[in-house]
Amino acid sequence: MIYEYALEPAVLYSWAGNDRDYAEFLREYGIGSPRIVSSFPKKKKAKLRSFFFSSINPDDQTLRGRRYTEMVTKIVEELALRDIVYNPDTSWQELVISENARLPFGVIISKDAISTERNITPKTMYKDNSLWHCPRQFDIQRTNERLSAVIGALIRLSTQRIIIIDTFGWTTEAINFMRYIISSIAHNRVNSTIPKISIFYKEKQGGTNTGTSSPNAAHVRNAILMNNHNNVSLDVAELKEVNGQDVFHNRCVLTELGGVSTGHGIGVSGQQEHTDEAYIMEPEIYYKKWKQFADNNCFDVVSQA
Repeated sequence: MIYEYALEPAVLYSWAGNDRDYAEFLREYGIGSPRIVSSFPKKKKAKLRSFFFSSINPDDQTLRGRRYTEMVTKIVEELALRDIVYNPDTSWQELVISENARLPFGVIISKDAISTERNITPKTMYKDNSLWHCPRQFDIQRTNERLSAVIGALIRLSTQRIIIIDTFGWTTEAINFMRYIISSIAHNRVNSTIPKISIFYKEKQGGTNTGTSSPNAAHVRNAILMNNHNNVSLDVAELKEVNGQDVFHNRCVLTELGGVSTGHGIGVSGQQEHTDEAYIMEPEIYYKKWKQFADNNCFDVVSQA
């Protein structure tokens, strides 16, 4: 659902010279879209910025030059950081072919066609069945495999923080899914840094009519990390709503690169006939949730671990 795009600087410069392509880039890449630009052929934001400006030296006195600078700035703010050893004596095309063979990109956009898989060009990207056409919403089976396939790229590309927000994130089904994710989090990563994981769930008070109450955060955390060998940093918090603040609703997965929301959340049933819908969160919704849970928790903490 989220794809890592390797982008040749010459392509970005050509888009800067066209009103439609410029507007489309600002709208269709980055947080809120299925397309996150890769740091390739560098592994740090500042280094990629320098690479784009050394490849194309824009004239800031022209509209095209100012647009190119703006587009590069947007890229480095919302970037999938890929571990790579850069060889200045090798062309971008040769490097991307080699790197794609080592660990495939989601899509490669080059000025001219190159002999590697998942490659498109500005001339071919709008054709029927082009890889550029990425869905923003999925109808999925409620199984570990299908849900992890939808959020897998977000987790695979994240290097900072993964936030799981689920009212019933304490249930056995949710705990089993988190075990599944953590057991595979180190597989096929584009960056060796494992992000910190935070889980937020809502307090449930049990009783004769309401059933089982939610366990405390320490219990949930210990259950998730049972037999874990990936040295994952995991925080768990049990929250309750505050009068005068927003309610705890909706279920989603956030990282620094975007968010995916689902109807049923991470408490998958495991039954193939059970389905759910997952969709990419628009920027305004994503930033709202990030502010509520990551920047400034607007709920009371019942327990945390």
